Order: sequence, then C-alpha cells, then structure tokens
Amino acid sequence: MALGKGKVLGRGLGNLIPVKDDQTEFSKEEQAGVREIKVTEILPNPHQPRKQFSDQTIQELSHTIVEHGVIQPIVVQKNPSGPGFILVAGERRLRACKLAGFAKIPAIVRDLSEADMMELALIENIQRENLNPMEEALAYQSIIDKRGLKVTDLATRVGKNRATVSNLLRLLGLPKPIQDLVKEGKLTEGQARPLLSVPDSKKQWEVAQKILLEGWNVREVENFVSNYLNPERKESKPSGPDKRDPSIIKLETKLRNKFSSKVEVSHNETNGKGKITFSYANLEDMERLLDNFGLKL
Repeated sequence: MALGKGKVLGRGLGNLIPVKDDQTEFSKEEQAGVREIKVTEILPNPHQPRKQFSDQTIQELSHTIVEHGVIQPIVVQKNPSGPGFILVAGERRLRACKLAGFAKIPAIVRDLSEADMMELALIENIQRENLNPMEEALAYQSIIDKRGLKVTDLATRVGKNRATVSNLLRLLGLPKPIQDLVKEGKLTEGQARPLLSVPDSKKQWEVAQKILLEGWNVREVENFVSNYLNPERKESKPSGPDKRDPSIIKLETKLRNKFSSKVEVSHNETNGKGKITFSYANLEDMERLLDNFGLKL
C-alpha cells in the first residue's frame, strides 16, 4: 500500500495508524485486521526517529501491559529481504512486551514503502510528542532527502507550520556538541537557535557554555548574540531597564521566537506610526526569513 505524494499524513494518519495513548482501547473495526506475531520475528524500524527511550517509562508501560494486556496493536510490515517483519510503529509497546516476557504481540500488517515507513514513524512520534528537537530535525531532513520534498510540502504533510519545520532544520547547522546539548535537554530549541548567527563554531560553544552556567533565557541569549555581532551598537545604547511600552516588548519577543531572528519594533506613540526591522546574519539566513514570510528571492 503506497501513499500518494500529496497525502497529508499529519491529518490522515489515523486512517492507517490510529494515534492514541499507548493503552487506549481500539474499536472492533480497528481490531479486525489484528494478528498475533512472535516478538522474536519483529525487526526494529531502521527509520525510527526516536533515538532515546526512557527505561522508566518502558518499565511503567510493561507493568500496565502485564496487568491489562496489549490493548493497542503495533504496526508492522513483512520483511522484504528475509523472514519476519519490520516494525513501523509501536516501539515502546514492543520493548515493554519484551520486558514483560511476552512471546507474542498483537499487530496490524501493512504493505508500505521505505519512505512511507520513515514518514509514518516520524508522524506517530510527533503526534505523541515524544521526540526531542534534534531527533525531529534529523527525521525531517531524512524525509526531505528521501522524497525530494520542499520544506513547505513537508510541513503540509506532517501538519506543521512551515516556520516551525524550517527552524528545526536550521538546528542541524549547529556543531555536534551543541546538538547533543539540545538532545539531552540542557539547551532548549529557543536558546540554541540564536547561536546559528555566530559565525565561529568555537565562539558558539563558548556562548553555549555561558548559557548553561548563567542560566540565560531565550531573550538574554538573543541580546548577547546581537551585542556580540554589533559591538558598536552595544556601546552606544544607554544602560538601564527598557522603558518602552510592555506590549511592544512583548511583540518583539513573539516575533523573535516565531522567526528565530533579531527583531526591533519602533513605535511612535504620538502619530501611531512605526516600523518592524528584521536582522539576518548572512544570505542564507535572509533566504530563510523570506521563506518564512512566503517570499522568494
């Protein structure tokens, strides 16, 4: 069963893999195509985007399965290159069953292409909110490479905002040590993105260490990077608290977070006029901003 290129999987995934909590019971119609398969016959999904699994949550799920059984079947496909099956969705359930000592697990068998497997595994994890930002970014890049999609097309397929997907993909441009900090949850996506504007990888790492040591929030990281890139502006700026209208400051923060860019809002209270200024680090960064605006060079 191949999926059409225009299929919006993010919205239609339930037709193939009903996305529910791990122990949410299926209807009789959903259970109709289920069969029991030996856990030893199931190979891992080579395109599983999630690389880290919590031992504690697997153990908790295992206890639930011992108590109530496997209520939601996993999804597999026949192994095209040998005996057995390849897992498509449900790795946590499979791991929990193995931990519980189960010999078999209920499964739905589907006929899928390699690209479909990759995409469905990603979407299941996204809809369950199980992926860290780097895992999600790597999975998006894999699908783009495999299917030859544009960012806009991929965002539509997975039911995500284009800017969200674009900003996640940008994280792949960070040095691996910083990517690892994001994977481990030590840096948030918002804290890491401003580092992309710093041209030197050594300096990026230094700033990352400052973020960890001093506990900077997203705005503090953005301000530091902005001052680093524009030292003359830092010197000319008067010190002290920002005395502007709080709603203007809030708007700037929202725009910075949405577009992952330095943004300045100038507003004249007298005549109501003003301007919004977006800054970019290089041509590639400018192209990213234009793409987020829905524009092309």
